[in-house]
Amino acid sequence: MFIQKSVLFRGMEQKVLNEIDKIMVKESGTEGTVLFERGKTANDLYILNEGSVELTIGDNGHVTYVVKNHGEAFGWSSLVNHHVYTASAVCSSPTELIRIPSDKLNKIFESNPESGLIFFRRLAEIISKRVATSYNLLLRSHERTSRYLRSVGGI
Repeated sequence: MFIQKSVLFRGMEQKVLNEIDKIMVKESGTEGTVLFERGKTANDLYILNEGSVELTIGDNGHVTYVVKNHGEAFGWSSLVNHHVYTASAVCSSPTELIRIPSDKLNKIFESNPESGLIFFRRLAEIISKRVATSYNLLLRSHERTSRYLRSVGGI
């Protein structure tokens, strides 16, 4: 079963995995396919099977993260209260993925709270790692800018 390869779903009861398998939708995209846009209503969680997807923010499409690992999840904004995507997702190569409607996934977890707890703890770990990565990138950018400004006498 595909989702067992995703960190988010490891260790869940087979019964729950079977329920999730029933609501999954297999999709594919070519390079440039837009999966979702920043600021739009977030309805689906995505799991990458093959290929790569760039997550971008801002009007100029600044790439903040590249989803490239088999089983990696993105679109998790669909699972939190504000239900708005915080980034845009665009296929950067031919891509195969799984789309999971978040409303149906949440109902499964409401009926199976132990599996829901496993899932959301793992999701929190993923979010934490991405935030830490973003902070480090921001810090390095700030340090480079500061060094440049000092070198030209701007500080």
